[in-house]
Amino acid sequence: MAAAPAVSWSGPLGRLVSFHSGDLSLREALDRLAAAARVRLSYSSESLDLDRVVCVSLDSAAVGLVLSRLLQGSRVEPVAAGPDHIVLAPMRTAIVQTAERAPVVLERIVVTGSAAGAARKPLPVAIDILEGQELADRSASTVTQAFNASVPGVWLWEQSPSRLLAQYGSIRGASSFGLSYPKVYIDGIQVANPLLITRLTPEAIDHIEVIRGPQGAALYGADAISGVANIVMRQEGADAGAPRGRLRTGVGLANSDYSANPSLAQDHVLTLRGGSNTRSLGLNFEAGSTGAYIPGAYQRHFGASAAARSVGAHSLLTGTLRFFAERAGSPVSPLLPASIMGFQPRVTGTRTTPQSLVEYTAGTTLKFTEGDRLTNSLVVGIDGYSLDGVHDDRGPVPSAADAALLAARGGGDRATIRLSSVAHIAQSNESSADVTFVGEQSFLYQWTDADPLSVMPSHMTTTYSTGRVGQWRNNGGMSVQMNTALADRFFLTAGVRVERFSGSRRVASLPMLGGAWVLQSGPFSLKLRGAYGKGIRWPETTVRETLWVRTRDQIDGGNLAPEEQSGVEGGLDLIVGRTLSLQITRFDQVASGLIQRVMTSADTASASGPGGRHLEYQIQNVGEITNRGWEFQGALRRGAFRLTGTLSLADSRVRRVATGYTGDLAVGDRMLDVPARTISLTGFWSGSGWSASVTGYRAEDWISYDRLALVQSLAMTNRPWRDFVGPMLRSYWMQYPGVTHLRASLGRSLRHGLTLTISGDNLLNRQSGEPDNVTVLPGRTISVGMRAEF
Repeated sequence: MAAAPAVSWSGPLGRLVSFHSGDLSLREALDRLAAAARVRLSYSSESLDLDRVVCVSLDSAAVGLVLSRLLQGSRVEPVAAGPDHIVLAPMRTAIVQTAERAPVVLERIVVTGSAAGAARKPLPVAIDILEGQELADRSASTVTQAFNASVPGVWLWEQSPSRLLAQYGSIRGASSFGLSYPKVYIDGIQVANPLLITRLTPEAIDHIEVIRGPQGAALYGADAISGVANIVMRQEGADAGAPRGRLRTGVGLANSDYSANPSLAQDHVLTLRGGSNTRSLGLNFEAGSTGAYIPGAYQRHFGASAAARSVGAHSLLTGTLRFFAERAGSPVSPLLPASIMGFQPRVTGTRTTPQSLVEYTAGTTLKFTEGDRLTNSLVVGIDGYSLDGVHDDRGPVPSAADAALLAARGGGDRATIRLSSVAHIAQSNESSADVTFVGEQSFLYQWTDADPLSVMPSHMTTTYSTGRVGQWRNNGGMSVQMNTALADRFFLTAGVRVERFSGSRRVASLPMLGGAWVLQSGPFSLKLRGAYGKGIRWPETTVRETLWVRTRDQIDGGNLAPEEQSGVEGGLDLIVGRTLSLQITRFDQVASGLIQRVMTSADTASASGPGGRHLEYQIQNVGEITNRGWEFQGALRRGAFRLTGTLSLADSRVRRVATGYTGDLAVGDRMLDVPARTISLTGFWSGSGWSASVTGYRAEDWISYDRLALVQSLAMTNRPWRDFVGPMLRSYWMQYPGVTHLRASLGRSLRHGLTLTISGDNLLNRQSGEPDNVTVLPGRTISVGMRAEF
């Protein structure tokens, strides 16, 4: 490092400190310095790249010298504003050395790619970062809206207000049959049921990090077979001079072809922030509702969250609290024929009984550094949920027409303890090596509740476990990973995790190997990367055992093989300063043991049901499938204008059928409900008190069931139900051409911190055809809102 110029520092800038930071974000380094020097440090997040990586090691140095090293290449300088107050103010000279600065995209710190946080630059896998501010700019309030518009290779079917569960159509193809999902964390705390994370509050989120594919399993263990998503909550205090509170409110009307009048939709969010850069607390409250866009369909929700942060000279302590409650109607699709009501369960108002959901998260993270050689992290947290009346409509027959699909009633509480240490065993100016050790243990108590007397029709005679059933399960794992860097250009990562599932004392090893080569010249950066990884998902998951109530005994029977996925990805990242970025990724993965709930007939001459017919379900391993494809992602930034886009091509096909499989899939078939192509484009502009955004995303060409024709055929009492199982079910497959969603918003800043907004959702007024031909969504929705800062 070049010698610092001789500068005489005075006041708080002249205080002597010893400061050693490994790879830290600029934000964390500044806050730790303020704690070590016992000064108040004020800065604006708009003037600094607070997520870029910095590394400084100085003994008995003036605070001003440490700051000049940390701020090298930025357009701010430290100014003493009082005996204990330092302000990072814009430079008084326009001469700034920026030629040697690396693009921020590669230099920023991410927490999902490593145990204790590391620069994005050496990571051998593709990782996507969704900024909370960008989500707010385009009014994205659901996981579907956020991921479909920003993360290539990931597609969620549009969330209707009366559906409480997320439905992933593709995460680089299929890793499960109808139940693909990433392993989800909130501030490092594992979520008990990932499908329950459907809504987002952009004001409460700093950013979301997403890793696609099984490569993350070497650090995160079982259930990371498809990838990992970590939601990082906002924890900083109010910037100097920035507002400490924000109120956002909006009211709109949703059009519907199935309701006499438009339905009312409203959403309200209150955010409060206090404290400084070393001690902070944030509170967020949200409430909203959607009216009856079809008869009996409504939704109401309420949520609250809190995030706290305390920074010491060598430590960082954060805390997270979250509560969310949702209630929704459970209507029968108006597209289904009235004749299916003859197959309804014998319970009053079965499909009009409200669905309810309650979620919570609580936990803390302590990060402690010992010089610049060792970083330790401890995460302790719990996440839980309870749900009632939630119907599972992921099979070929809608639950309204099949009484064997019981409404889910259950819950779970998962406690997680994770301890990690990163040891920097070798370090020079341009080369380094570090070893990561991770030990993790989770304890899950899960319960389900099913009462056959109230939900089963009289002609169903098969016995199965009833009433409330609760059980404890725990997972444990240990990981070791080594990262090396040569000449700050070549990077190699190798690791393995040993995972143990106590329910059946099974053990699995999950390896990962990857490398990257980075070439930088001025504003240009080129990164070539490649990685291999393996992931696993045990049959006994909270998602399956809560939703598949009818077959939970089969899941627990121990006869099912786990779902596994392994494969490679490779690609390149091209970055031109802050103006242009392009990412291309090729993936080739093999998934085996996929678990499907297979329909089987149980026709009996003596049964009392219509035609003496009813259906049974068996849980079976499908066999082996291949997931191959390409992912493209680009971003262009020019002044106040920002344009981003994604394109994904996925081919997910059956390669081998398991022995004893009796379902409808055959070798060479495409996996159902997986789009062959997805594309998105988002434009945002702000200036002169105005802001505008337009977002469009589209899925094309997927195979699924013609559920409407299937239900109509089931209603014919002269046909045995064995005509609708196994290969016979293939006659009800159909190809869906595609669906496009278009959203837009317009904002105008008024005086005194007020902003008027107008937004539109589902502007093309597409109300059906996704992911099947019986699901109904609200139509075009126009909302007017106001945002106030104080």
